[in-house]
Amino acid sequence: MNKDIVLKRFDNLAPNYDNYVLKIEGYSKTIDRIIELARPKKTDTVLDLGVGTGAVSFKLAPKVRKVYARDISEPMLQIAREKALKSNIENIEFGYGSFSEPKCSEKVDLIVSNLAFHHLFDEEKRVAIKAWYNILKPGGRVLVGDFMWFFDHKKDPEREEKLIRRIVKDLKDPSKDLEEAIEEQKKRDHPSYVHDLKAFFEEAGFKVEGIEEIVSPAMGIIIARKPKQ
Repeated sequence: MNKDIVLKRFDNLAPNYDNYVLKIEGYSKTIDRIIELARPKKTDTVLDLGVGTGAVSFKLAPKVRKVYARDISEPMLQIAREKALKSNIENIEFGYGSFSEPKCSEKVDLIVSNLAFHHLFDEEKRVAIKAWYNILKPGGRVLVGDFMWFFDHKKDPEREEKLIRRIVKDLKDPSKDLEEAIEEQKKRDHPSYVHDLKAFFEEAGFKVEGIEEIVSPAMGIIIARKPKQ
């Protein structure tokens, strides 16, 4: 991950993030589907990684015992804390934490993440997934909703380029040059091929229970379970 580039982007975006993400096709649908697939229970402890301003955590909090919400952007975390305070939500612990080092003080039943994992390079994703295996209780599950390619982008770079251009054009600040915005996006975002993600989970010891395409062919959800021991 190009940490400085990612942090600068989201620290600056934090005050307007909630409005910005609504422009992303499939954003709300992905969150709703994560909650549905998670099947949260009142006894569950959840780790939400790349929490942003808390959208997934706030949906899960009334349904579970506790949510550990982690992000590397302090401005994003501060907005999430303010929203929790206004809504009297007390079972979310917001704090600094990365995908591979989430600083969670206990084993959890669920790990969730939405539209954040793609900032990592593939090797960083593999390291993070291995860390998740150790954080989860036996039988625990991971649900990642994210930008991911449902085609082999390494074999079809032209298709990847066209999709990136379309996504950036839809989301960029109109005052910015399109080509400059595309180059920034490429430095910041690194979606993986779904079959590579599946392999990363299996290498770490997970059983992949499903992969769902939310927005063809660039957004989906992967669900994996740690075997019971």
